[in-house]
Amino acid sequence: MNSLHSDKISDLYNTYNEVIKPLIALYEAREEVFPIPLFNEIRAFNDHIARCFIPSSSDYQIENELFRAERHINRIVLDCYKYLNVSFYVEVKSFESRTKHVDLTVLDNGLFYPKFLELKNNAVKLIRRAKKNESLKLDESFNDYQNAYNVYSELSDLINSRSSEVNWARVRFSVFTLLKVMAWVVGAVLSGLISLFLTCEEVKSIIIKIFY
Repeated sequence: MNSLHSDKISDLYNTYNEVIKPLIALYEAREEVFPIPLFNEIRAFNDHIARCFIPSSSDYQIENELFRAERHINRIVLDCYKYLNVSFYVEVKSFESRTKHVDLTVLDNGLFYPKFLELKNNAVKLIRRAKKNESLKLDESFNDYQNAYNVYSELSDLINSRSSEVNWARVRFSVFTLLKVMAWVVGAVLSGLISLFLTCEEVKSIIIKIFY
């Protein structure tokens, strides 16, 4: 093994430590589970690296193993972006479900909702384009998945930055809805009582005696 091979191995492990591990840690923090399919890719990556240290390996064999190891590293990074994009997508759908009766246009003096829609639509467009190009233009697809991750991260931060306002808006909506229901119930009860009194002959006779 020469110095170029050693440098390549160092670069691959730097990518693993500086890119992959933080992405996996973020996914675990969000979902509280390790993305199991990545185990096979990580195992395969390390297996190719280990073969580089076989004493009888030629330079050609080492370069071939490093090429394969790099492919696995790239696959791991790509899969991390995919897993996180799905996690962010679920977060956004959950947010929309929780706030379907909340007027989001009033948040942050009207600035929140346009930004929310812009980021959401951009992320969706990037994901669609990434999926379309995945089998034909892998580099472009990779960039789109990465950019979608960046957009979704910004969108998630935007949602969390206004969580207290959203929760208060939801409480106000719930209280308003409860008051409307109570008003309807009280009105229905009063209407029923009035109808009962007006249709009761004894009540009619009492009213007539009092007023006439």
